[in-house]
Amino acid sequence: MWKKSNSFMTRLRHPFSSTESDVHSSAIDVRSKCQHFRILVIGRANAGKTTLLKKVCMSVEDPEIFGPDGKRGIHDIENQLIFKSNRGFIFHDSRGFESGSIEETNKVKEFIARRAATNSLQQQLHAICDTNRPLLKADEDFLDTDIRGKVPVIVIFTKFDGLATRAFQELRENQYSRSEAHRRMEQHAEKLLTTEFIEPLKSRNFPPSAYLHLANMHEESTNCNELIEKTAKALTDDNLRLLFVSVQQNNVDVSVKYAVQEYVEVCLNFGKSVQNHE
Repeated sequence: MWKKSNSFMTRLRHPFSSTESDVHSSAIDVRSKCQHFRILVIGRANAGKTTLLKKVCMSVEDPEIFGPDGKRGIHDIENQLIFKSNRGFIFHDSRGFESGSIEETNKVKEFIARRAATNSLQQQLHAICDTNRPLLKADEDFLDTDIRGKVPVIVIFTKFDGLATRAFQELRENQYSRSEAHRRMEQHAEKLLTTEFIEPLKSRNFPPSAYLHLANMHEESTNCNELIEKTAKALTDDNLRLLFVSVQQNNVDVSVKYAVQEYVEVCLNFGKSVQNHE
């Protein structure tokens, strides 16, 4: 029988000891190559984008806007939005799909394609958040064209409150009492969301990686933990996921969750290696 060494038995009893150090070292290595996680936010004005980003960075202040040269600038997709509360994120804001202008739409596509083509992790686009609803022709073209590479698109429905109101009205029109309509309202709103928005998005050639709806984001007690978790899950590159988690200085829960997940995966792989040697 294969004889287990003392060092092997130590690793078996304490499988996390080396892993914690490895993960910490990997995080430092990734952050030394890229200090920021870069996100493009697509959506109309008044779609709740600024409120959403404030929640992500846990900020009460609006972001500072800098041009590509580092100087303060005005709205442009090339400009960088940075919150003082968390400088680990760089956001780019696009309203190009809203205008319906071919020139503006092409500008968004060119920006995404150029960022996807660069070999510099620092300059790459790491995720796209799309808050455009309902689905525009420009959105359809975007999701039917392979220009973003491995960059995940996270679709966020920021106006679920309005959909819930519509669901309540439809239930009342179908002769439900007010109390029963209130009870069924959220479930019916979820159904409307799926049939009218999510299913059409899933039918595109290059559909989004994740979908979620957020409600009551104007309230101080709400957060966007679900968005952060789904974004982390949508990242297929381990280094990018590590980078994303490492900039979560204001969200310890997410950092801990993915650190634990990393350890569990290592333990499972370690257990398989033990079985292979027995």
